[in-house]
Amino acid sequence: MIYNRLKNLRFFRTLLTLFNNISLHRKIVLTYFFFIFMLVGILAASIYTFTASTIRTQSTFSLQQSFNQASSYLTYKLNGISSSSDMVIYNVSLNDILNKDKNSYSVMEQVADSKTILHLMKSLQESEDIKRARIYVPDQLIYSGNGVNICPLSQAASSLWWDNLFRKKGLHLFVGNDELEDIPYRNQKCIALIRAMYRQNDYSELSFILRLDIPRSTVESILNSANYTNDSCTLLLDSRGKIIAGSNTTDSIPLSKENPDYLTLPAFTADSAVKIQLSGQSYMAMQTLIPGTEWNMVTLVPYSSFTLALTSLVKIIIGVSFLILLLAWFLSKPIAHTITRRIDLLCRYMQRTKDGILQEAPDVIYRDEIGTLYENYNFMISRIHTLLRENYQMGRELKSAEYKALQSQINPHFLYNTLDMISWLSYQNKSAQIGDIVYSLANFYKLSLNKGKYIVPISDEISHVSYYMKIQDLRFSGNIHFITDIAPVIQQYSIPKITLQPIVENALFHGILEKKSKTGQIKITGKLEQDKVCLCVEDDGIGIPPGQLNTLLEPCGEKERQEETGSHYGLRNIHKRIQLQYGEYYGLFFESAPGKGTRVTILLPALHVDELS
Repeated sequence: MIYNRLKNLRFFRTLLTLFNNISLHRKIVLTYFFFIFMLVGILAASIYTFTASTIRTQSTFSLQQSFNQASSYLTYKLNGISSSSDMVIYNVSLNDILNKDKNSYSVMEQVADSKTILHLMKSLQESEDIKRARIYVPDQLIYSGNGVNICPLSQAASSLWWDNLFRKKGLHLFVGNDELEDIPYRNQKCIALIRAMYRQNDYSELSFILRLDIPRSTVESILNSANYTNDSCTLLLDSRGKIIAGSNTTDSIPLSKENPDYLTLPAFTADSAVKIQLSGQSYMAMQTLIPGTEWNMVTLVPYSSFTLALTSLVKIIIGVSFLILLLAWFLSKPIAHTITRRIDLLCRYMQRTKDGILQEAPDVIYRDEIGTLYENYNFMISRIHTLLRENYQMGRELKSAEYKALQSQINPHFLYNTLDMISWLSYQNKSAQIGDIVYSLANFYKLSLNKGKYIVPISDEISHVSYYMKIQDLRFSGNIHFITDIAPVIQQYSIPKITLQPIVENALFHGILEKKSKTGQIKITGKLEQDKVCLCVEDDGIGIPPGQLNTLLEPCGEKERQEETGSHYGLRNIHKRIQLQYGEYYGLFFESAPGKGTRVTILLPALHVDELS
């Protein structure tokens, strides 16, 4: 359809004319280079598409892997610190101390308990993840004035995190450095885990508050491990977008000059890599909520860095494509010469074949497509020689079978019996019957010869057997009933000459006349079944024993070869002629029941006589 539309374009017709007028050598060169160009283009595009998709997928996977590992490790660290706080929150000795009756609490006991609490706090600081452990206790206790590890609750009440802690209702609270203004070690920025504990006998009264300060450098080192490229950035943001901590590459992202501690991100799906726009720049971003906190961990990768491998891929593909096209151009001419030279040689041998000289081409040493063409040509020539010999032999066999079939029609017994019957009728002055017999006999032999034609219409074959049965009917005084029922549609389909008469003769003499009554019926039916013609010859004779039925079409023995007579030979002759003409699928098929009769089916292809003429 596209080609037909292009043919209507004048430019295309002109181009096609020019192409058709150039030499085969140039056609091959141009076509070869054109298709190489197209192939390289398609291949390059396909490689780029596939590889780019693979690179994007792999880059996305690597980004997600590094991000997930970092977030998991950060979660692990914070959970570990939370577990450390459980050791204090649920410490039985500590809770017993803080729940003592203040009125009967001696100073010596307070000092001793103060040391116990201080030892507990300093034991937590042995972990590299905890910079300072602090506990806030009621102001009335004498040991609450340490100021570093043990502090009064009144001090905590003025902290920025105080309201958020009670909003958490006893759960742990993580806060950033900006909410820890009361830390005495302010030169080292920290984040903190804060937890509240209530009295066992009165949950409305606060027992103590635990605060564990975590060096921000510990968190930042984890954030640095999440960076996918050198210019990527990983941040820890609170719910307001406040930067809690960040990797050492925060300068790679556009922060607001007015609020450099805040980062506003567009909404995007968590836990998956997404392309976003930030201040007019494209980034690949990932975010996830750190469990147990209100913080989001975010990674931002400049899209140009994310796709850096694609840029290198494009350069490589362009370079390789150019080299391939350059090489293809230099190789096209010798390749075209190689092809055209051998094709020209083969064309000369084909021209000789056209002139009737069936000569094989010389053997080739190459095993490419042209070499295969040579081999197939030589095989074709050899096959033609073989087919000529086979057709010659098949023709001889077919002529021999036809001759023997025709010879069987010149049966001296049939002719003598017919002439004898004519003689007796003449003595009886039955001239009308004599005329019928002579007419039938003449037409019988006329159709047998049929001007040398081997293939005849089914209608002629039915007429041929009808003349034969008319003579036999007169001979046997009307004891033989002959019926035909042939569908009109198959009348002009083809059948080998002298097919039905030998079968009818066999049914008459070896079927019906073997009965004691010497009477019976022979019926010929014919119909079209899909693409096949099915003719049936049925009789109500004595039938054929099963053992003999299986040997009807077997090769004849030496005795029958010498005699070349008998019913079996005639049936084999018909079967052989049909298969020689149409193939092994067709021929004669027998059904018989002793005492009931025999049915012979002739299967032929549905071919009109004109198709074989």
